[in-house]
Amino acid sequence: MRFYRATSFIFPRHYTARIFTISFGAVHIPLITYLVLEAIRGHWDWPTFTVLLIATVIGSGFAIAGLAGLLRPVSVATRGMRALRDGTPVQDIPAGGPDMAGELLESVAHALRSTSERFDELKDMAVTDPLTGLFNRRGFAELLEQDPSARGTLALLDGDRFKQVNDQLGHAEGDRLLRSIADRLKDRTRSQDVAARWGGDEFVVFLKDMSIEEARRVLKRVQLSLRRRPIARLDGIPVTFSAGYAEISAMSAEAIEAAVKEADREMYSRKREERMAGA
Repeated sequence: MRFYRATSFIFPRHYTARIFTISFGAVHIPLITYLVLEAIRGHWDWPTFTVLLIATVIGSGFAIAGLAGLLRPVSVATRGMRALRDGTPVQDIPAGGPDMAGELLESVAHALRSTSERFDELKDMAVTDPLTGLFNRRGFAELLEQDPSARGTLALLDGDRFKQVNDQLGHAEGDRLLRSIADRLKDRTRSQDVAARWGGDEFVVFLKDMSIEEARRVLKRVQLSLRRRPIARLDGIPVTFSAGYAEISAMSAEAIEAAVKEADREMYSRKREERMAGA
């Protein structure tokens, strides 16, 4: 490190140019020595000088080309680490040999693979609900905003008597109920539809290119499956969910939030009507 620091004044921002400069000077030592010796002697042997000059120029060319090739692994490793730092796509790092440069490439490649995998895991965690495996609120919005021209129906689902499930049957049973609802939503919606856990016992589903009536029929089948094959019962009655619906034709954060609020209003209006009818 001492020599590295001592020579840092030579092209301080270009390591390769520094190496070439030092190597170029080293290659010219025989020629410089000959010139000094001839100056001391006061006698110039021009044929010998010419041969030495040509040999020095050729040697310099070979040295520069060779160093450029030998420094290529360092350049590749540096470019990979810079891409990782800047968050840009990282190209594959080529395999090296059993020498120091090869070990450098292998170490950098391992670091890039490990870091990229960790970034992918963290990205998935940032947009996925860990309990149900569905998208979370952020993931749902980000995915929909990728297709601004998409249109369809947004449905908001709210678990019925979910607090009583936790209080009477336990939180483990409540978690199992949420996972089961999520699984049935996955099974009964299409690949182009998007389901997410909105928070607590609320789910949101975007059914692409569907009218509200078509969306009602889809989610009605999910409700019927929960009644016919109950996940949990309270006082002998299967636990299911209530739903509200809203059409959406512009995929922006504001439009999604507005559709959720509209679906929420409809859902609680239906719940009030059902409570009044039951009373």
